[in-house]
Amino acid sequence: MKEQIDIRRLFRLIVLILMVSLSVCSADSVQAEEGEEEYVSDIYSDPPRTNSIEGWPQGPLIEAESAIVMDMDTSAVLYGKNIETKEFPASITKIMTALVTLEQMGDDLDQVIECPPEVLDLEEGASHLSISPGEELTLRQALYGLMLASANDLGNAIAVHVGGSIEGFADLMNRKAEALGCTNTHFSNPHGLHSDDHYTCARDMALIAQAAYAIPEFRKICSTTEYSIPPTNKYEETRYFEMHHKMVHSSSEYYRDWCTGGKTGFTSAALNTLVTFGEKDEKRLVCVILRVNGAGVSYEETAALMEYGFDSFVHKDMTADLETPTFLKILGLDYPGTESFLQRTPDVRKQTVSVKQAGIVTVPQQADYSLISYGSASGDGLIHYMYSGWPVGTGSLAFTPLPKSEQLPYQQNRDIKETESSIRETEDKTGELRKVGETAFRSIKETVMDWYSKANQFVMENQLMVLLLGALLLLVVLLLIIIIVRRCTRESRIQKKRISEEKARMRAEEEIARKSAVEIEEELRAAMKAEEERKRRQREKEERIRQAEEELREMEEIIDHSNHE
Repeated sequence: MKEQIDIRRLFRLIVLILMVSLSVCSADSVQAEEGEEEYVSDIYSDPPRTNSIEGWPQGPLIEAESAIVMDMDTSAVLYGKNIETKEFPASITKIMTALVTLEQMGDDLDQVIECPPEVLDLEEGASHLSISPGEELTLRQALYGLMLASANDLGNAIAVHVGGSIEGFADLMNRKAEALGCTNTHFSNPHGLHSDDHYTCARDMALIAQAAYAIPEFRKICSTTEYSIPPTNKYEETRYFEMHHKMVHSSSEYYRDWCTGGKTGFTSAALNTLVTFGEKDEKRLVCVILRVNGAGVSYEETAALMEYGFDSFVHKDMTADLETPTFLKILGLDYPGTESFLQRTPDVRKQTVSVKQAGIVTVPQQADYSLISYGSASGDGLIHYMYSGWPVGTGSLAFTPLPKSEQLPYQQNRDIKETESSIRETEDKTGELRKVGETAFRSIKETVMDWYSKANQFVMENQLMVLLLGALLLLVVLLLIIIIVRRCTRESRIQKKRISEEKARMRAEEEIARKSAVEIEEELRAAMKAEEERKRRQREKEERIRQAEEELREMEEIIDHSNHE
């Protein structure tokens, strides 16, 4: 009888051990899945392009996929990460909407607009100010609602009023972008709600922001923290709202005293986007952040980038008298790859002139001024200053003829004669180089044809080996394609999961905001009770395991005792 009881105990102990093992395996599996959630795309670790410039201050590494810091006075790019990459802009689109509106309507901002039916053409969840068709308000009020409250319904109202239709206003936006030099931008709406053909890049967005900030009325709007729209013919209450950009609010943890305004943006496709203006130490900077997961991250990274720009760079006045130029220098031929400033004024060649250059550039605090160079671009009549080959500003040249008593006759100008002689020598050398190039090309062509003939002969003599090598190469290529596809799909799943989590977080925050303090307290109590219940079950589980271990030890003692007998 005792042996039967011992056998039953042994059987129960074995089953218990198996259950514990399975639970441990399950825990390991969950832990592995959680580890996959922590994976971050490689693009977040991309270094900024500007960090590779010789003598340039090293900028911070950031999580945003694209970012730029630009000096609005010199157009110098102080920080650049993937600045030409196309991204969805979300609501920072409204900066271009305000720019086009202010340029098209001038100072007539107190005109009354009647809101069209298009104010209702918004996707679910889009920010708005509950504007109704037929509601009347001033264009100024609409612009404040657009920029501070990010009201998409007012974006449509402004577009129809200024452009005649949403499509007509989008055409105005695209023409303005082209005029500003934007190359990777296309707008299809005035608000930034998602559309596959509505995109921009960090560089283009900085150019748009720079142009908008040059308008005093825009600076006033984007730096306003609070605004209200009084009752209208369709709405009986005053609408109160404040600027979404938290860096202008002194009560915010993200507040910076140098911040003079900006615009926030978010869609599930664009993630968080942010444009920020700042002024400090006589510098005016704009920062653009595109595609980063989290509003808090966008503010923190913007602060780091703007402070990097303010602290690491200075303005330098390049105004100076140049040495009396030779004919070659007047033509601009002493700067390789540039054209003359005076190609269209040949009479200047007949006299000696005094030359003054003028311009402000943005350079590093500890700049090596030997790295600054300048030249001209075709047809723009400006000096383009470079630091280690990176543009840092533009300037101009002023040519002042010297008194006639100091001028040399054209026939006696040695510089001109030397230049003509130099040009002839250059043409002779060019002809010789052309002949050498043609000879080298023929030699390379003959070598290539010889190798091709030998390769063809080898293939004909070793067809089986070539087929096997080709099959092996094809197999390797297929494996690489499979690996790349799996990696891409994995990153896509992770991005979708992040977006889903962000939506869930936002829904949770909205639910919490709607609940009363009593409801929140009840939920906390229920959660604490559930946690206590979980701990109780855990303690019971540990007690059962402890009892099983004791029974196992008793069984081992019985077996040992039996073996001794």
